[in-house]
Amino acid sequence: MSVDKIYQLTMEFKPFEVQNEIKRLLSIGVEPEKILNQLRRAMMDACEKYGKEFALPQLSAIIAAFTMGYDILKDKVQRKEKGRILMGTLGSMHYIGKDIIKVLYVADGFEVIDLGENLMAENFIQGIIEYRPHLVGISMFLTNAIFELSKIMEFLEREGLRDRVKVIVGGVQGNRYIAEKYRLDGWGHDPKTALELANRLVMEVRSKYG
Repeated sequence: MSVDKIYQLTMEFKPFEVQNEIKRLLSIGVEPEKILNQLRRAMMDACEKYGKEFALPQLSAIIAAFTMGYDILKDKVQRKEKGRILMGTLGSMHYIGKDIIKVLYVADGFEVIDLGENLMAENFIQGIIEYRPHLVGISMFLTNAIFELSKIMEFLEREGLRDRVKVIVGGVQGNRYIAEKYRLDGWGHDPKTALELANRLVMEVRSKYG
């Protein structure tokens, strides 16, 4: 039985139809991983089309379809130890960009811990201590976030964790200038770049420290 319909329904912005089709495919014995691969393919293609063929409403609809489908499949597929990413929005309530990147990371097989929005440096520091991520992704939109970012970086340096924990930024204030000034590991100016950075940086950490 072909699972291509999952991809088609996702790209047509039909989250409830995606959900129903996944349940049907599972009921006739289709492997969950094959279904999930179609959701991943749709998510990757949607991010490629974002800003060209798709605007934010279309991308949000595809994110909804992926999320609803993934919720059915996540306990049925074998988790891959690809890496752990901690993320959140520093100093403001902005969430859309972060949520887009989060879904993309999940689709690619990462374990993602989302701390939420309107965070301070202390929230990220506690998250780093508790979850021991390979990568921290920080979304920044207001200038007050820059001072908080410096606290996070000072903590990593002080505790000798800088080489074990990679840090990238995104958002209006998460630009090349900030990344270079605070000696970050990169900045994700679009979803594709954010995903490429995550894969490369997590691989670097895991090759050294596991």
